[in-house]
Amino acid sequence: MSAKSKSNQSIETRNTQELASAGVFFGKSSFEEINLTFPFESGYTLAQRDELLMSHPIRQRTYTIPTIALERTYDLIRDRVWSRRTGVCFYGTSRVGKTVAAEYVEDRLKEEFETTFVSRLSAREAPRPKSNGHMPRLLLDARKHILAGRQKDEDLYRNAVTDTIMEVRRLKGALFVLIVDEMQLLSSHDLQQLLVIQNALAMEKIRSVTVSFAQPEIMERRTAMKATHQMQLIARFLSEPIAYEACTTVEELKVILEVYDVSSEYPINSGWSYTCFFLPQAFSRGFRLASYAPPIWQAVCDAAIHMGGDRVPMEHLSMTIEHILLAGYSNDSPNYILSKIDIELAVQASNLEMFGA
Repeated sequence: MSAKSKSNQSIETRNTQELASAGVFFGKSSFEEINLTFPFESGYTLAQRDELLMSHPIRQRTYTIPTIALERTYDLIRDRVWSRRTGVCFYGTSRVGKTVAAEYVEDRLKEEFETTFVSRLSAREAPRPKSNGHMPRLLLDARKHILAGRQKDEDLYRNAVTDTIMEVRRLKGALFVLIVDEMQLLSSHDLQQLLVIQNALAMEKIRSVTVSFAQPEIMERRTAMKATHQMQLIARFLSEPIAYEACTTVEELKVILEVYDVSSEYPINSGWSYTCFFLPQAFSRGFRLASYAPPIWQAVCDAAIHMGGDRVPMEHLSMTIEHILLAGYSNDSPNYILSKIDIELAVQASNLEMFGA
C-alpha cells in the first residue's frame, strides 16, 4: 500500500478534519453550508472511479495494512537480524495474519538490509521421511531456481549451498536471512538438513538468521525435541518462540481504520484514501471508519467469543472492513452513516462466527 502524502490532502479535506476534530460530525447542518466537492484536487472523476473499481486493491484483496502488530513484529525481527541471532519463531492460529507478516517482513528487510540476502519459503512436508534433499529443494524452489527439479539429494544440497553463497556475494554482504512460513510442516530431519546447510555457509564466513512463522503445534514439536535431546535444533531455530497476535484492542483497531481513512491511496497520486474512494460524498462530509472503531470492535469480539473474544484474526477483520466499504459504494451519500446492522452484516460476511467454532 502506498502512503498518501500530506501534501496531497486538499484544503477541503483539511477543513473537514479540522471541523471533525472540533466536534462537528457528518450529517450536521453546519456541513451543508460548506462547499466540499468530490474529487477534491485529485483530477479524477466519479466516472473514472467506476472504471477503477474492479482493479482496486480492496476489490482484488492485494493490499497490506501496516498494523501495529506488523510493525511490532518487524521491529523485533530487525533487532534479531542486527544482533545476528540464529533464529526467532512466531506462532499463532490460522488466519491471524502470519503469512502476510512473513511477506511484509521480507519486503522490509530487503529495503533496510541492502547487502543481506533475504529469501522466503513456504514449507511443506517431505514426500518421504528423512529425505536429505527436501530442505535444499525448498530453498531452491523459493528462488524459482532452475535446478530445483534435480533428483539426487547431493546435487540439491550442493546447488542450494552454492546458490546461496553466490547471492550473498552478489550483494557484497555476509548475512543470509531465511524466512520460513508454516514452519510446523518441517520435521526434525528437515531442520537438521537446514542446520547442515547453514554450517556450510558459516565455513564461507556467511552468518544465517532464520525467521519462522508457525501454527501453535510448533510448541509441541519443540517439547518433543527437548525430550529427545535435540538441543542444537532448538538453539538454532526455536530458542525464542513468540506468540503472534494480530489485533487485540480497540485502540489497535482504530489505528488500522485510520490507514483506510488516511494513509492508504488508490490510484497512486490520486489523493483518494480507500475510504474516500468508496464513500466520496460521505468522506467529504467527515465520515471516517475510525469513528466507528468501538462498535466494530464490539461486533467482531462478540463473533469471536468462542476464540476468547479479544483475539480477532486479521483476515476476518480485514474482510469485515472490506465488506463495509464495498457495501457503502452503492449507498454513498453526504449523510451516510454506518448502522449497527451494517456492521453486523459485515462481520457475518467475514464468517468469523463460524471460524474455529
